Amino acid sequence: MASDPPLLRQTPSSRASQGRERPFDFLKQFLARHSVPVSPEQIAPAEGTRAAVATVVALLPAIYEHQAVLAWAGFAAFWSCLIEPGGTAREQFRILGLFTACGTILGGVTSLIAVYPLWGVLPWLVLTGLMAGLARALSPSIALLCALLGCVMLAGTGFPAHRFQDALVVALAFGGGGLWAAFLCLVVWPQHPYAPARRAVGACYRLLSVMAGEIAAGRLQETVHRQNVRTAIERARGLALQIDAGHASYGMRGRLIASLAGAERLFTAMLAVEHLVETRGLDFEARGTLAAFSALCQHASDAALEPAPDLEHLAAEGLALAGVIPATAGPVGELVATSARTLGTLAEGLAQKSRLPFDAELPRHAARLTPTIWQHALRLVVGLLATYLTSWWLDLDYGFWALVAVLLVIQPSGQTTLVRALERVLGTLGGGVLALLLTPFLPGSAQMLAAVAAFVIGAIAMRAVNYTMLVVFISAQFIVVTEMLMPSQGIAWMRVLDNTLGSVIGLLCAFMVCPQRRGQDMDGLLQAAVIGNLRYVSAVLKREDPVTTDRVQRQAGIDTTRAEFARGSLPVLGGVSAVGERATQAHALLRALRRLSGEATLLRFDISAGLCEGDAQAGERWSATAAALEAGAPFADIAQKIENGDVMAEIAALERAGRKTV
Repeated sequence: MASDPPLLRQTPSSRASQGRERPFDFLKQFLARHSVPVSPEQIAPAEGTRAAVATVVALLPAIYEHQAVLAWAGFAAFWSCLIEPGGTAREQFRILGLFTACGTILGGVTSLIAVYPLWGVLPWLVLTGLMAGLARALSPSIALLCALLGCVMLAGTGFPAHRFQDALVVALAFGGGGLWAAFLCLVVWPQHPYAPARRAVGACYRLLSVMAGEIAAGRLQETVHRQNVRTAIERARGLALQIDAGHASYGMRGRLIASLAGAERLFTAMLAVEHLVETRGLDFEARGTLAAFSALCQHASDAALEPAPDLEHLAAEGLALAGVIPATAGPVGELVATSARTLGTLAEGLAQKSRLPFDAELPRHAARLTPTIWQHALRLVVGLLATYLTSWWLDLDYGFWALVAVLLVIQPSGQTTLVRALERVLGTLGGGVLALLLTPFLPGSAQMLAAVAAFVIGAIAMRAVNYTMLVVFISAQFIVVTEMLMPSQGIAWMRVLDNTLGSVIGLLCAFMVCPQRRGQDMDGLLQAAVIGNLRYVSAVLKREDPVTTDRVQRQAGIDTTRAEFARGSLPVLGGVSAVGERATQAHALLRALRRLSGEATLLRFDISAGLCEGDAQAGERWSATAAALEAGAPFADIAQKIENGDVMAEIAALERAGRKTV
């Protein structure tokens, strides 16, 4: 197909939009390869504007009364907007209510404890570290809630209350700010409840559009595509689960899950297409077909971002593309036609609110205190104690900033902690420079409040986009607020120093306190990836039902992506991969697994098209092999077979009616 069908021709505005996104897509792919997540689809200026109103209004009493302690109202309002989960009003009320009530108590109690010497503060830090660390066993929303409550407990150490009345002022200020923010979010200015999830689903289809376009252009980046799209799908699934905690709109949940399942099907087809192109080449007609499908996926992404999309038009586009692809278009054309038909049928079903044959099973979160979570809590405790003692020894005026940095930097994985530490240091430095550059233009409180409002808009708008950008705006905001209410020399550089100190200590704790043994972790990840892919091969050969096969393939993709991400040693520092014989073997095995998955996916489409009968006996054999590996059978033999291509050759040798298996 040399040109796009009429329904899929891009308008000048859509071409311009894609042209603007292309450089950012390149940057996003580069950062994703280096384990730095960027989610441009999550930019939320409306939520940022609402948070700016909440924060600025809450700061007015502190400015009018010239009492820094009343700034706790502004902190509470900002943090409430930061933690606001979206979803239904009931879910928002639960999170915001818990944060306000618990923060009010903890803020007041901490200010009383802060007047004690070391023996009084250190146990409080131990309690803070345990609470934030062990909360990782709970749901994501509650874990985030506990992390911000930990920030409240740590920030309170910088506001000692020598009298009960002073502690009561801290508590009432925090409670007032939290209640004001909750009232604004729930009553006065509610946002669309599922906007973040819709944006995440739209990102999945946008990345599928990029993937199809890259294949059409002959740029095969199999690992990058797998990681980007798989990560986007799982991020969107996590957002859907987080905002819909079992008591929200089941209609919207069904739409989100069905849309994600559709993205999963299209992703499966594009993996098969990429495998075909890699092994058999790409002709001119297939390039045009893929380009048209790329445009269709972009239109699906645009529709996902709309609260009330024109699903009938999208369905017509998908079915039209499937209809104009000739039956003699070859394997790539067949796969694209099947994908376009799938997308059209999905849009048609969503428009009619009919029940779709997709996997809508949502995993239940089970709280489990694993050894990893206990180790994470121990690292937090050690990091907080070390940071407080260092701040006390250096006599830092704003040592609680370093404590907050430690709490937010230390992650269960050492590699993730490294990324978070670098992001926080760079973000703090950027925020400090931004505040210093604007200082000459902020002569009074009115100008400072305007700057605070702008920084809050940036922080909340970027909170789900990239952590570094979030820290840039948060740092600039807190520097200006501190300068406005507690003026002193060099506040910006104090902020940079404190955050750098906390980040460095957090990084040291991550690698020195209960350090992870990398080799064992990598062996386990590789074995899980092999088991997952063998189960996927088995499901395809045995012709399991589509929902079951989708679930097995998704798990195999997740396991393989985890192993691929873990293969690099210091990804931020140039993307340097681990070296040595074991690293080379891991790379070869992962590449062989990707090719095996592609061949299995191609076989799956051939079976669904009636070109192949499958092989139930071979499927049972590979299922038994996966079970034996999980039970502890030797791993080297089957890994060697996969690396040599024996397993893939067995699948490729299956007879296909009317198709050459070159």
